[in-house]
Amino acid sequence: MAGCTASSIGLGLATLGGGSSGAASSTLILHYYQTQTLLKFLNASNVVIQGYPPLGGHVIEDDVDFVGDKSHHAKKWTVSDHLFCTVVTAPATANCSYVFAGGGSIIYMDNLSENLSSSVTPAIPIDGGTGTFAGYSGSALITSIGNTNNSNVVITLHKG
Repeated sequence: MAGCTASSIGLGLATLGGGSSGAASSTLILHYYQTQTLLKFLNASNVVIQGYPPLGGHVIEDDVDFVGDKSHHAKKWTVSDHLFCTVVTAPATANCSYVFAGGGSIIYMDNLSENLSSSVTPAIPIDGGTGTFAGYSGSALITSIGNTNNSNVVITLHKG
């Protein structure tokens, strides 16, 4: 998570996505342009602070997601996402949960261990989903865009 944003970390069909289906009917590949709407750092007492939180502190980030990518995306967002992390070791390792929601469905990623100060973000494993995404697993690849808190997101889902 470069610069401690979910945009650096770290949906679907109809209103949830407008993503494209892969070659097999059980694979979905979804593309989003993600823009940050909230980033908060809290200490262990849930008081807002500046900079990375200490042990027991939290990172909270909310984003809105537009079908497409930075260069070509929808005018209106159709998905939102929420990241919640708790710092477990110094200087910036945290346990996180990440949820994408829209169109009455969600995709969730639980029990993520993230280095909040790293500029490299590996693919994030997707644990499951509800509604349209029930029974799916997969991964999310989130690529930061320059010196912004925005990202291009590619979610690959597999049924089964």
